[in-house]
Amino acid sequence: MALLGVQLVVTLLTISIMHKVNERFSFGKWLLCRTGLVYYLHPTDFELRKLAGIPQPKPKAKPKEGEKKRGKNKRKWEEPVEEKTFNIPRNLDFQLETAKVLPRDVLPLKFFTEFIWLVDYSVFVMIVYIITEIYYALMPKASQEVNLSMIWCLLLVGFALKSLFSVTGLYFRSTEAGAERSMVLVGGSFFFVLALGLLLIDESNLEIGLDAAYSAFNQSASVFLEHQALDSEGPASKLILKLCFAVWCAITGALFVFPGLRVSRMHLDALRYCSERIVLKAFIYINLVSPFLLSLLWVRPLARHYFCVRIYGGMEAPLMTDHSFESMRLWLCIVFSLVRIISAPACFQAYLNLAQEKIQDLKKEAGKISNVELQRKVFMIFYYLCVVGLQFFAPIVLCIGFTLMNKTTGGYGWFGLHHFNLDECNSQPPVTISNLLPTDEGSLSSAREQWLVAISSFRQIFSYEVFRGVFGFANWWIQFLSFFTVGCGLAYQSYFENV
Repeated sequence: MALLGVQLVVTLLTISIMHKVNERFSFGKWLLCRTGLVYYLHPTDFELRKLAGIPQPKPKAKPKEGEKKRGKNKRKWEEPVEEKTFNIPRNLDFQLETAKVLPRDVLPLKFFTEFIWLVDYSVFVMIVYIITEIYYALMPKASQEVNLSMIWCLLLVGFALKSLFSVTGLYFRSTEAGAERSMVLVGGSFFFVLALGLLLIDESNLEIGLDAAYSAFNQSASVFLEHQALDSEGPASKLILKLCFAVWCAITGALFVFPGLRVSRMHLDALRYCSERIVLKAFIYINLVSPFLLSLLWVRPLARHYFCVRIYGGMEAPLMTDHSFESMRLWLCIVFSLVRIISAPACFQAYLNLAQEKIQDLKKEAGKISNVELQRKVFMIFYYLCVVGLQFFAPIVLCIGFTLMNKTTGGYGWFGLHHFNLDECNSQPPVTISNLLPTDEGSLSSAREQWLVAISSFRQIFSYEVFRGVFGFANWWIQFLSFFTVGCGLAYQSYFENV
């Protein structure tokens, strides 16, 4: 309990610091307002009238001197009704002005609060997790207590999914987004069928670990029920569990459809705008390739076989052990995620430049357009900047969250072997219902013993193998979704550029 108290103190201090720091500094606001982003200003009605040759509205008439307003028949000096909407040629020649993104400009943006919260909270989750890892390294016995950083990571994953649900819900609440709704539904159905096919692959080729997780859970649950003297037919069948995973894959796949298309467009535009900046261009290329490379790390014949099994000429052993390979896989997931965050300002600027591209495409069309519609085309690009930011950051946050949870709950280590003895930590006596019942002592020591017994019972059922399978599969699926959706977006963009 003392170890858990230390974690509680660290958590409370972090929450207090998070509240104080957010008042002075926000990493989300810094990304939007301190990285040199510029947005385009739409032309005013006065400028459009002047360029189109449309007469300006007459000024308000002034009353004559000495004339008074009396009784019911008083003269009303009203301003003439100004025509707010007027049509202008689509090929009207004008240039959009630019302005730097300032803190006051981003406050009215859609989903601004959600974007700032998700980005800032992910930063504090990383801080809490690093402090917890250092604490566990110094005090190995702390592994017997509840790891509160996992609760932070679980909340982070929940916030990221909730943000994607909110953004995807825009297509279902709008009456003009029928095509987008259909694409989301079709994407969810497609990923459901694809997940069913992938879950049938032998795990000797695709090491997602669900079969081992099911076997470990089935065995530990049966032993636990046997010690309780309870009759049960056992956990659900493997087919039902895989069907549940396929449903989860379909839901996340539907949420990733438009983020993948958006990210692919931003990366292509960013490559075009930063062609002279070699370092940034290299980061963007890494972002495009990294989900594909990470998803291949779970394919045993293409990854583990060459690193952990095959012995090359002049060597007496493989390049690395299984533990080192698993640690390398965790490191690559974190490093590539951070590289994607570094390139975020360039991708955001590429998105904001769409306003200028829309106006250039508009000039190639014939006919007329209303001033309100033209201004809306320019303004809506900046208005949905935070929506695009959520589509960019939420997949990265999910990858980081599942990687951290996979490492800690799966018993992995950052540098090969885990820093504490798993056999020693798992050597707990069988837990029965009588052990969980409260005692008459009511002392602090008895409460601590009951708490440890409850944790031990939980770990007997949900062992390291179970968490390795669940979070390992979730991590791989997020990487595969990022690669697949971005790849479809690149193919889509390439096709329409060549048409």
